[in-house]
Amino acid sequence: MTSDFDWNHYLPLYAKHYAIQHLYKHYSIEAFDHPEQLATQKAPSICAHIEHAERFYQQSAQSPVCIQPVMQFYGMTHLLKAAITMKDPFHPEKSNQLAHGVSSRKIKKKHYSFLEDTVKIQKHGLYTTFSEKLLYCTPLTTTCTMQQLFNSLHDQYPSTHTLQAHYLILYNLSMLARYETEWWHTCMTYKETLDYPVIKSFLTDSSRQVPEEMKRFLLE
Repeated sequence: MTSDFDWNHYLPLYAKHYAIQHLYKHYSIEAFDHPEQLATQKAPSICAHIEHAERFYQQSAQSPVCIQPVMQFYGMTHLLKAAITMKDPFHPEKSNQLAHGVSSRKIKKKHYSFLEDTVKIQKHGLYTTFSEKLLYCTPLTTTCTMQQLFNSLHDQYPSTHTLQAHYLILYNLSMLARYETEWWHTCMTYKETLDYPVIKSFLTDSSRQVPEEMKRFLLE
């Protein structure tokens, strides 16, 4: 799989001097005390998160589909952490903010279908943090199915933001890839159900859409 996203868009943030100026602008707008000092302190973190994100996505593009969800999920988390740091230099203030903020069913039932699978939103964690700080919306507070999340990606007026849907789907796929070895191997190898084309198509689209969508939080 190749991604058509151009990571050169993020190159300015690799330069510490530019990153400091960019953060200073954001921290001044948010009215933090000593914005220049905070920007100088946080610039290395921003640079590191962006570079790690790019490496994860590039590695995904060069890897078989079976491990792409893990690469892309962690690539996305680094982009989100960089964007949150631009909004709040004191994040994370509590250890529970470091969690993913979502959980999935550990044991899959017989005749398992990916689109019928569910994730459960937790009260604290990265999902809730980026929903509130970046999207200014209330995070989903219930259990939702993969089908509902996929539907939201195509709705004209979705109740779930694109980044929320991608995060939750990638999370669940990464958990399948890591912990549901037998089912994942069967799905990736024999492609007996509709799950494989749905998953493969999503991963191809997400590898472009997520970095593209994150530009407005990181570069503007």
